[in-house]
Amino acid sequence: MATAAPALKLTNDNYHSLEANQLFMSRGQYNDFLACEAMAMAKISGEYKEEERESLLAGRLFHAWNHGPDKLAEFFAKYRSEICKKDGELKAPFVKVQSMIDCLRMDPFAMWVLQGQKEVILTAFMFGCWWKVQIDSLNREQGRLVELKSAKSIRAREYDRELREWVSFIEYWKYPRQAAIYTEVERLASGRGLGEYLEPIMVVASKEDPPDKEIISLKEPDRYAAELREIEKNMPRILAVKAGKIEPARCGCCAYCRLTKKLDQIVFYREFE
Repeated sequence: MATAAPALKLTNDNYHSLEANQLFMSRGQYNDFLACEAMAMAKISGEYKEEERESLLAGRLFHAWNHGPDKLAEFFAKYRSEICKKDGELKAPFVKVQSMIDCLRMDPFAMWVLQGQKEVILTAFMFGCWWKVQIDSLNREQGRLVELKSAKSIRAREYDRELREWVSFIEYWKYPRQAAIYTEVERLASGRGLGEYLEPIMVVASKEDPPDKEIISLKEPDRYAAELREIEKNMPRILAVKAGKIEPARCGCCAYCRLTKKLDQIVFYREFE
């Protein structure tokens, strides 16, 4: 039985706030808990915040363009000194983003797929807590939800240390998991029946010169079910950690663990082999 929704009304301004992250679970927060519980809890409490790296700003520029002219103007007003040189020209990393934007903007089919409501925030109760998602482009009339993605390369393979094998960038960044979460939250929020999913689609541009581009469907209901079963299995511990009932485990190798590391023993050299 679902509990009452948190009183906080989510907006674009507070979606990533500490309060929102304390009250809601999200795809990013879930991934954080799987990677390092201590890091996830430090981010939720405000003790730790990832640096505003150029790569993050580049991603925000990419999504601001998709949101529309007003959002793009707002982004430039806020970050002009970080993304532009003194003469007003874009710095190199953001020139690359502009080329990615241009390659999609000049493609009629890509622009058609990206049509819909922008940056749509939805919430739903599942697996013992309230979840939040923010969909880049939602088009229920056309039966799709669309995420705008950038990739180092669409064709290259990435090495997944957990699986110990080379995988596509889609598997490496766990996009099928995101598709499962987003389609399920959207289905619950809209009140449709079990299995009545919109089609999750990614519009992808690569960071190569010139950029590559693809429109990729992640429609695979059996995969959604498998991903959601795995999430359901993991949530009791995650919620217990988040509630302070269990001490969060440290992964020992992420940026937060390196930052807060305290030595208390001598390690035998063969442990590094």
